[in-house]
Amino acid sequence: MASRHVVGVGVVSKARKQRQLFPSIRFWSQCNRLFWRYWPQILIFSVLLNFLVGILVTAMRRLTSWLLVKFDVAYLSYTNITTVAFQKPWLVFILLLLLAVILALVYWQFTIFILFVNDLSQDQRPHFRQLLRRAGRKFKLLNFKTFLFLTLFFILMLPVLSSFFSTPLLGKVVIPDFIMAFIDVHLWYPWIIAGLYLISLWLGLRYLYVLPLMVLYDESVTSARHHSWELTRKNNWRNFRKGAVGLIFAGALFGILNSLLFWLQTAFDLTDFAFIGANLTMLLTALVTLLFGSYTTMVLLLLMQSPLPRPLPPTYQPHHPHFWRYLTGLVCGLYLLTFGLFNYGYLKNLTSTQPLLISHRGVDAGNGVQNTIPALTKTAAKKPDYIEMDVQETKDGQYVCFHDPTLRVLAGRRERPQDLTLAQLQKITVKENGHQAKIPSFDDYLAQATRLDQKLLIEYKVSRQDSPTAVKNFIKRYQNRIRENQGQVQSLDYQAIATVKTESSQTFSAYIMPYNFAFPNTEMNAYAMEVTTLNSDFVDQAHEHQQLVYSWDVNDSSTLNRMMFFNVDGIITDRLTTMRQHLHDNQKQPQYASLMSNYRDIVNLVWND
Repeated sequence: MASRHVVGVGVVSKARKQRQLFPSIRFWSQCNRLFWRYWPQILIFSVLLNFLVGILVTAMRRLTSWLLVKFDVAYLSYTNITTVAFQKPWLVFILLLLLAVILALVYWQFTIFILFVNDLSQDQRPHFRQLLRRAGRKFKLLNFKTFLFLTLFFILMLPVLSSFFSTPLLGKVVIPDFIMAFIDVHLWYPWIIAGLYLISLWLGLRYLYVLPLMVLYDESVTSARHHSWELTRKNNWRNFRKGAVGLIFAGALFGILNSLLFWLQTAFDLTDFAFIGANLTMLLTALVTLLFGSYTTMVLLLLMQSPLPRPLPPTYQPHHPHFWRYLTGLVCGLYLLTFGLFNYGYLKNLTSTQPLLISHRGVDAGNGVQNTIPALTKTAAKKPDYIEMDVQETKDGQYVCFHDPTLRVLAGRRERPQDLTLAQLQKITVKENGHQAKIPSFDDYLAQATRLDQKLLIEYKVSRQDSPTAVKNFIKRYQNRIRENQGQVQSLDYQAIATVKTESSQTFSAYIMPYNFAFPNTEMNAYAMEVTTLNSDFVDQAHEHQQLVYSWDVNDSSTLNRMMFFNVDGIITDRLTTMRQHLHDNQKQPQYASLMSNYRDIVNLVWND
């Protein structure tokens, strides 16, 4: 009897799992039928809308840079936003208006997509121009209360949207890698971030139907919010399963297609037609990537359709019975031409571009302790274009080579470099990567670099404990020796690097930017930008102003290919030998199949940039 009971429980459990899974599979099947029935229209619609929004985003980005020039503001960052707010209130007001415009564009873009999918699901083939007009009329629902809620809504929905939705607007919302690295080394931060992510995901799913209810049923934001909360009661897990199943099946399908194209290119690489084959396979890869982006967008929008009866869309009388057929042919032709030229340039650029190779903190793949003379000697033997290193002021007004704000990580001590004299610091042994060495003075480090004929990229680290004239004293003392070394100076602190430029105009100066908010208005020779938010538009603007761009930290082939595509002037890397070998392979023995491994990311950059 007991075993029969266990079997019965097992059967019930299995049946329950099947009942839970079948709606998700049916949802995926519904997405498939709708997508493959209307895929030309969906793809063309996505391309046209993203192209239009991309033009607007580029215009606003350029407008922001123009505003910095007109208001005589050198840069915008978390370090000076308070000062700018007090000194240039009108600039801040205009920038807030631009932010409001961007959020309104996000709402407008979602409105168009919701109307489009609703029409297709009821066998209507809407015209792009008519959709724009209908979406424009929905702006009547926008008021301050609605706008405030939508701002919070898009923040809550980012975990969901980032998995499904590709757009030039939401594509700008990224967390820089250096912040993620900071989180990784602090034990509790990942758990806090994970908890916030889950809360955000849960609330986003509870408010999943807010936008469709506002767009399709003309509900107010308050009504839509309460209505969505009721409709999603006890359905959060079901909606999550539907979306997850849709993403898993879509990822598997398009992953198989990309793998087949990769193996096809591997076969081409063994022939004399490798370059021609690469252009063909990458063209197909771009098509698969665009289809995947359109498909996941369709999954999200169908997931957002509320269980209420859908309102009937207007009946369209096409101006021409073969409108979509002709438009599909036109867009596909332009697509083939555009990406054909793009692929040719992409492959040629990766096999010809040679950015400067800059060793980060004077090491290569952990061959020594950062910012020490033994590591400098080893790394200089590999002939990087520059060795990047860090300088801080000491208690007695001297200068020492050290990166961190305290000695805790490398020496197990709590003091800061500014708490000790140079003589005291030079007696301390620092340990890293199985190596150990003494902390060097900047005089000794610079002298050794000059003897080795090794150029330096010197980052000046600013501390609140610095003397008031620390930067001015540094550049006056060392400017001649730095120029003799053909070195360069950079800093994350704008006032510090501006002081360097003022005191020594002939010294090559670079401003380090952790986030690409707007192109700065400065007289710097170069910018060093963290790779996560760097894009081709920033590099193009820098080159227009005769300024160089260095990217940091570039430690893998995918990131390197992306930076080469952006045409950066130099890469700062912890893996000098590996990156040099990758550049050599691209130029001398290109394996186009390996270049395809991150080509989909490049296509997404073109799609979103």
